[in-house]
Amino acid sequence: MAATPNNMTVVLPRLTSKLDLLRETIVDFLKGHDIDEGIISRIELSVYEAVVNIIEHSRPEYRDREINVECTMRDNEVLITVTNYGDNFDLTKADLPDIEKHYKSGKMRGLGIYFIRTLMDTVEYSHVDMISTLKMVKKI
Repeated sequence: MAATPNNMTVVLPRLTSKLDLLRETIVDFLKGHDIDEGIISRIELSVYEAVVNIIEHSRPEYRDREINVECTMRDNEVLITVTNYGDNFDLTKADLPDIEKHYKSGKMRGLGIYFIRTLMDTVEYSHVDMISTLKMVKKI
């Protein structure tokens, strides 16, 4: 982990056991910038969902590739950039579930993309030379 006053980066293996460390690091960084607790919670959940999706849906041959999560403070917003080596999956184009039907069906999973796209103000995705980049912005 490298830190500067307005930027921090976490490089982590594709292991769910490292998710708590990622969450704690991001929360501590944002608290250090006096970000509102509600905004911190939205960012924390969105980052968690993005990274857990990478870990759970990666092909086995990508398991040794690290995930990079960068958090940057800008004028009135927080920019989170998640990069990883892997197949192309543009979550900005995925259909969002009908929340009422989802809960009535008893499903306990499958809302990560919904949370990311509804909790963050801007979500952008690109995929170049097997590198996926997810940029999420939350206004503060």
